[in-house]
Amino acid sequence: MKSFNELPDYKNLRQLWKQDPVPPPVPDLELTPDHWVERGAEVVGWSLARLEHWLSESGWLRAWLRLNLFLSIVLTIAGMLLLPPVAQVLEQLARSSHWIGLIISEVFGLVTGLPPVVISLGVLYLGFVVYRLIRRKRHPQRSYPGEGYYQ
Repeated sequence: MKSFNELPDYKNLRQLWKQDPVPPPVPDLELTPDHWVERGAEVVGWSLARLEHWLSESGWLRAWLRLNLFLSIVLTIAGMLLLPPVAQVLEQLARSSHWIGLIISEVFGLVTGLPPVVISLGVLYLGFVVYRLIRRKRHPQRSYPGEGYYQ
């Protein structure tokens, strides 16, 4: 277990957030002879920068999105690496439980197919064995000093 001295510093954890203020967008007033696709991309980029500045001037939204993107990538990678082995284990467990169920159903089918006399004798023998076990636990055999099991 780690001690408190070995835990990461709060400043190191805060580096994941990285909240910087968003500067207001400044339009480029110099008109260059660009193609209409390039000009449209500039207009869309400037509009998005204005929207981002309007939504969160302090940079909180950008930091929140960056952190959530990082967490989603980490969880996706973990899921891609861990889910196939876990699925394989669960599949094998389901198959084994299926086979165990089949074996138990066959044993019960065999037992119920026996004549009632054989079942009654088996229950009587099982009762006798349980009685002997209980009797041995209640009244253990006395051993004398110097006597062992192997003499």
